[in-house]
Amino acid sequence: MSGEFSHYYALLDETDWSQLDHGGGPADPGTPAKLAGLVSGDSDAVTIALNHLWNDLLHQGSLYSATPAAARCVAVVLGDPHTRECLTASHRIQLLEWIAELAYAVSISRERQLEAWFGPGIMTRSSLFSEVRMIRPLLFRRVNKNLSDSDKSVVEAALLASIHLLEDPELTSLRREIAPKVKSILAASSIRSYRDVAISGLEAWGENVESLKRSTEGPLMEYQDSSIDYINDPPF
Repeated sequence: MSGEFSHYYALLDETDWSQLDHGGGPADPGTPAKLAGLVSGDSDAVTIALNHLWNDLLHQGSLYSATPAAARCVAVVLGDPHTRECLTASHRIQLLEWIAELAYAVSISRERQLEAWFGPGIMTRSSLFSEVRMIRPLLFRRVNKNLSDSDKSVVEAALLASIHLLEDPELTSLRREIAPKVKSILAASSIRSYRDVAISGLEAWGENVESLKRSTEGPLMEYQDSSIDYINDPPF
C-alpha cells in the first residue's frame, strides 16, 4: 500500500517541516507523522490527523506557517481516487469542510471582519494570507474531483468548499458551471450553514436567489463540523 501512495509520502518528505510551526509549536516531526495517517487505512490514525488539522493547523480560523503545506497535502488526498478510498465518507467530509474553512479564512469577508477588529491592512501584514490565496486554484481542482462522489453528503461538502474557493479571480469563470449544482444540491441541504453559504454565494455571483430565500421547507440541522460559525466571533 505504501508504494501505491508514494506521491503522497514524497510530498510529506519533501516539505521542510522543520521551518514550519502550528498552534501547538514546531511542525516537525509531529505534523508529517500525523498527516501520513490520512492514507494509512487506520481509522484511529485518520482521526488523529483530522484533529491535528482542526485543532493545530486551523484553530478557529487562525493560520500558521505549516497551514499552507498541510493544505497541499489534504489537496493531494482529496484529488486522488486511490487516497480517497482510504477514507470513509465522514472523513472526506471533514477534510472538505477543513478546506472550506481555510478558504473562508482568507476571504474578502474575513478580511473586512479582521480589519474592523484590528485595523486596515491586517492581512497584508502577514504573508500567510496571500500564500493561502495563491493555492486556491490548486485546492479547487482537487476539491472538484469530489463533486461526482457517490455520497451526497460528500458532494455537499465539496460544493461548500467550492463556493469559498471560487472567490479567487482565476476561478470566477467557473462559477456558472458550478451554480446549478449549488442551487439544486447545496441550497436544498438539511444543514443550515451549508444552505446559508449556498444562497450567499449564489447571490454574490449575481444569481437570482429570491425563491431560495423564501423556501423554508423541512427541518434544518446545524452545521457541526466546521468552525466557520465561531470564526465570526471576535478573538477577545
